[in-house]
This record gives sequence, C-alpha cells and structure tokens, in this order.
Amino acid sequence: MSVHRLFLAAAVLLASCLPAMAQFDFVPKPASVQVDEGASFVFDKNLQITGGDPFNVQYLQQHLDRVFDRRGDSWNSQPGRIEFVRTKSFPREGYAISVKPGRIVVSATTREGEFYAIQTLLQMLPPQVYRRVSGPDALLLRQWEIPCVEIVDQPRFPWRGSMFDVSRTFFDKAYILRHLDWLAYHKINKFHWHLTDDNGWRMEIRKYPKLTQVGAWRGPDEALEPAFNSGNERYGGYYTQEEMKEIVAYAAERNIEIIPEFDLPGHSKALAVSYPEMVCRHDAEIKSVQGEVHNVLCVGREKNYVILENIIKEMASIFPSKYFHIGVEEVATESWKHCPDCQAVMKKMGYTDESQLQGYFAQRMETILAKYGKTLEGWEDIIPTETLSRNDLVLVWHNQNVMQKAIDAGFPVVTQNCFYLYLDMKQTPAERGHSWATIIDVERVYSFDPLQELDLSGGREHLVKGLQGGLWAELLYYPPHFSEYQLYPRLSALAEVGWTPQEKRDYADFDGRLMRTHFERLRNMGIQFRIPMPEVDVRGNVRSPYPNMVVRYTFDGTEPTLASPVVTGPVVTDQPEKLRFATFYGDIKSQTVEVPGARKYLTPAVRVETTLQVNPRYPVENLSLYEARKPLRSAGAPKAGDQVLFSFEAPLNCSRITVQTADAVNNFYGVTQGHVEVKYADAKDFVNCGTFDMYNRVVVPAGGRPVLAVRIVIDGPCEGKAVYIQPLIIE
Repeated sequence: MSVHRLFLAAAVLLASCLPAMAQFDFVPKPASVQVDEGASFVFDKNLQITGGDPFNVQYLQQHLDRVFDRRGDSWNSQPGRIEFVRTKSFPREGYAISVKPGRIVVSATTREGEFYAIQTLLQMLPPQVYRRVSGPDALLLRQWEIPCVEIVDQPRFPWRGSMFDVSRTFFDKAYILRHLDWLAYHKINKFHWHLTDDNGWRMEIRKYPKLTQVGAWRGPDEALEPAFNSGNERYGGYYTQEEMKEIVAYAAERNIEIIPEFDLPGHSKALAVSYPEMVCRHDAEIKSVQGEVHNVLCVGREKNYVILENIIKEMASIFPSKYFHIGVEEVATESWKHCPDCQAVMKKMGYTDESQLQGYFAQRMETILAKYGKTLEGWEDIIPTETLSRNDLVLVWHNQNVMQKAIDAGFPVVTQNCFYLYLDMKQTPAERGHSWATIIDVERVYSFDPLQELDLSGGREHLVKGLQGGLWAELLYYPPHFSEYQLYPRLSALAEVGWTPQEKRDYADFDGRLMRTHFERLRNMGIQFRIPMPEVDVRGNVRSPYPNMVVRYTFDGTEPTLASPVVTGPVVTDQPEKLRFATFYGDIKSQTVEVPGARKYLTPAVRVETTLQVNPRYPVENLSLYEARKPLRSAGAPKAGDQVLFSFEAPLNCSRITVQTADAVNNFYGVTQGHVEVKYADAKDFVNCGTFDMYNRVVVPAGGRPVLAVRIVIDGPCEGKAVYIQPLIIE
C-alpha cells in the first residue's frame, strides 16, 4: 500500500471514531426526521437488542458485527440497547425510531416495518457496515456516537420495484442474491424477474426439460443463434427449481416480492425452438419489432394452453407472488393471419382484427392463473381487453397518457416509464446504452413523479400502485459490472421517488447526500456504480464532478489507472491528443475522456467495394464520407468469404487505423467471426492483422509503412440478421 493510501485509510479511521454529524444522509429520505443535537447515543460491542422478528434481529446483529471490535473492553460503561416494539399505529411498511441516550426504540406494526427501520438505523452507522466480508483493512470500531433523533416514516407508494432481464444476458444465482441485498438496502420491495424472452429461457420446468436443454442456450450449434456479444461459443444458463426457491426465500426475508415474467405469446423464440409445435402452422417469415421470426405462439392450438398451464403449475409451487407477469406485448400479430387455427378462433369469437387475439390469449391466461391463486400482470397492451378482470395489473412502459388510459379503464397500474425509468438508456450521449427513448441521467430519474399529469379524481389514487426501474440486458454482456454501472446511483434516485413524500424531495439535497455518504455506502456494498466523467476543456483545464473524487491522467493515450498521477492543475503538454482523463472514487473509475478536438483524424480519398448484399438505406458510399453514424449495413446475414475493401487513392501514412463494425448507437450487428487485412505500398500481398475483438480491430502499421488498402474478411456466421460496417477512423 502506498504512503498516500495509508494516509487516506488513517484519515477515514480517525473520522469514523469521532461522533457522527447531526445531519443524517439518508437514502431514501424519511418522511420526518427531528434531530436533538444536545444529546447522543453510543453504539458499541455490548449493545443489547430486545424484541423484534428473529430474522430482523439476526440481520441487524450481523451488520453491527462487521464494524464493531469485540476484542477488549467497551469504552462505554453504560451499554445501550435497541428495543423493538410492535404497535398497530403504522401502515404495513411504516415505522418510528426514537433515539435517546442509552436507548433506541423501534416501533412498527409488522416485520416489514421493522426491517425498513433497520435500513434507516444502518444508515446512521459508518458505511463499512455494508461490507459483505471483513478484510485486512476492515474498519473495526470501539464505539460510534450519533445524535438523538425522532424519525417517523412510511413509503409514498406500496410498489417500489426493479425489473431485471436475465434472458438476453444471464446472471447466476450469486449475482441475483447480491442484487436483492442492494435492493433491500434501498427499501425496494418488488423484483420483477424477466426470466424468458426470444434469447433464452432461464427457469427449469421439469415437465418440459427441452426448455432448458434447448431454449437456455445460444451459439453456432444451438437452436438459438448467437446474439448480444455472446460470441461463437455456447452461451446461456438457467436457474434450477431449488435455486429459484432459495432466491425467493432470500428475497422474502428482505421484504422483496419476486414477480416472475415469462413473455408470451410474442417474444417466445426460446419456447418455440424448444417445442416447435407451439408456433403457428405456416412458413411465412413475419418479423417482430426486434427482427425475430417464428417467435409467436399459436393462440388457436388448444394443446398450447395445456402446456402453459403445466408450466404455471410448476411456477406456482416456486413463486408465492400474487402476480405473474405474462408479457402480452409487441406481438407480430400478422403471424396469426396465416394460421388456420388462429383464424378459426377469430371466426368463432367474431373478431375482425388479429390484434383482438392478444386479448383472447390474455383472457385464457387469466383463467389459468386464477386456478393457481395468481393474478395476471401484463404490459400495457392488455388495456383494450374489456373482458379482463380489473384486478389484473397493468405495467405501463410508455408515457403518462397511457397511464391515464389504464386508470380510466379501471386497472391498477405500475409505471416503468421509458422516458424516465428505463435504466438501459444512455446516461450521457458519450456513454454506452440505448437512446431510442432519451438520455436518462440520475437527475432525470429523480425528477419523475408517478402522479404527474394524471387525473385521479373520483378517489382513483389507489389505482397507482407505484413505479419500477427497468434494466433490459442487450448491452450488459460487457464490460464487467456494466449492470451495476447502469443501475446505480440511478436506482438510488428511483428508491427516493418511490419512498419519500413528493414535497420532501429536492435534487440538490439528494445529490449532496450521494456525495457526502451514499457513494461510500455503495462502494462498501461492493457495487461498481457509475461516477461522472471529468470535465475537460481544450486548454487542459480539468474539473472533478465531485470534490471528494479525484481525476487521474495519462500522457501516452493509455487508460488511467490507480497508479496514474492526480490532476492538481492545468495539464500542459505538446501532445494533447494523447492525454486521457478519468474520475476515480477509490478504485471505482469513470469512463475515460480526452481533450476535446485534440485528436486529428485523416480522411483520405478512398474507394470502397463489397461482396455483401447492401441495404439501400445504408449504401456502400457512406464509408467514403467519414461521417459519424453513416455506416454500411448489409441486407441480410453475412456469409463466410464476404469482404469489404477500402482502397486508398494514394499511399497513406498514418499512426493507426480503427476498424469498427456494429451499430454505433446500440453496438449490435457487428463482425464476430472475421479478421482485418492490410496491404502495404511496398508489398504484393495482404497481411493478416488479427481478428475482431468486441466487433472492432485496431491496426498499427508495421514500422510506419504506408498503407494502400484495408480489407475486412468475414470468416463465419455473425450475430444478428445483418452486419454494420463503420467508416474507418484514421489517425
């Protein structure tokens, strides 16, 4: 450990031994906090805990043991105590905490209220209370002093959720358990588990083993083709029933209800490849919104409902949740036009449009679910189905107008508004993520009010159950911890939107609590959360986004690391194009930035030829323009032997050439099996410069030799239905 880091560690330890400041940095912020700065309570190893739910008491004690030194004598001759008291005065998740000298009283009506009181108590302690394991540098305290305080609290909404997609990118049981811990710390109480989609079936159903033998895997030799950076190897996984039961029990102890989703009757490619007889009887290739074909279940085949009921029967033995989410969205309904079984249902029911079959399917599923004590939850596409029970829950992903339609139709509703709560969106234009909805940063999440622009007259407020953040997993395969980068601290902001009274919320106040304390809590939780990039101007002036974060830099174009120097003033160099900067908070690092405009790019005249079939909207001529977001796109999947040839009109002297494939916005449809070749001016043949890594390849001309041509060669099947080729980046 360096001297600098030793000093920092000592400073943290010293600060942690001093009395805590009267200003508590709670996230989410409680409804009422009254601090008495004239008195205090002391935590130490001899603290006594009485009453309370057994799990809650054990949970609290385990966290206390992570920070309090049990060796030696206490400094406090009058050990304090925490008393849990049950009362009928609070709503289910409400509580009160009264901190007096020597005594803390936690009052709640239920174990859930007790649990959330514990989360608030933990936030009165040093952030190290969240460490999962003790290490050699673990902080062990003899005591910790807090001011006396009176807290009365309850959530604004009963539904405060996180939707997590594990179909497109798979996350193992250990990761899901950590994710649940992080949700619990933020008083999130719903985990919407998106377990199936076109790209993978993730739950074991014993009556239908092919669902996981076939439908859980993607790859060159699998029924599901590679997608979303899963590459040329077998990719996938699933949860056994024992694992799911363990996860459900773990969540329930932490007051989190798991709502399973298996997406039907569209988004069903993984189900369809496992049991092909479940799709419609025709050969028409009807594409879904995502470009999938043959992913729509036949709604006229009676045997399908027998299979689906058997699946639900097994799921009901695993998931005690009241709600089962069955999707019913983005169905390529044109598929039903070509199916005699579906057309027979239309004739029988007197339907005039295939979209009505979505409602028919939802009605059938509602009946099946009710047999097992479950209530249907679906995306907003179920709103027009007048025959559905008004106990069914609508999850709205569009705007407040759609929320209003659901409320006017009498449905209870939860919002996952894509313009505020889709956490797969970019956080700035420069970062990875989707952008089709909008750019969503922490402040935008925080600005959302689920009740804004709604007419709730006539006592309809109860229909708005709450909100949840949605994290779709197309882009989560890389880099490591990208799911955490996308979730936090945006999910911390969402937690406050769902919990804290609207009139108590203020973004500047929230941002200050993040900086002072909550970032450190997240770090101790083990979350690789996003921190903002530094601000860098053309003169080399650099500004850290927060005063408790440092900016490190390099002079040679490499990525800054913990060993890189810290910016202490303007950075001066005669090669500004090689400067790289990143914000650091401990070992957590931001995305790297450069001096704007410092790198100079070459745009030599070039002729481009290809053997690919080209989509006329993205012609080959785009590649000679060197314009961002003007790529070539193939009209179909590339085949082995296809090429794209860049021929320069004159020998090109350059330092490097970056060959980029894939859609520049979403990073889809790149070359996974292929390589790059270069022809030098002084050579007869092309030279192989290597394969693609995450769709890209950087070529550094050997010995500074002039380059005459660059060639992309497809060596085998690539992910997706097409391939993008971007203009060369030449420096």
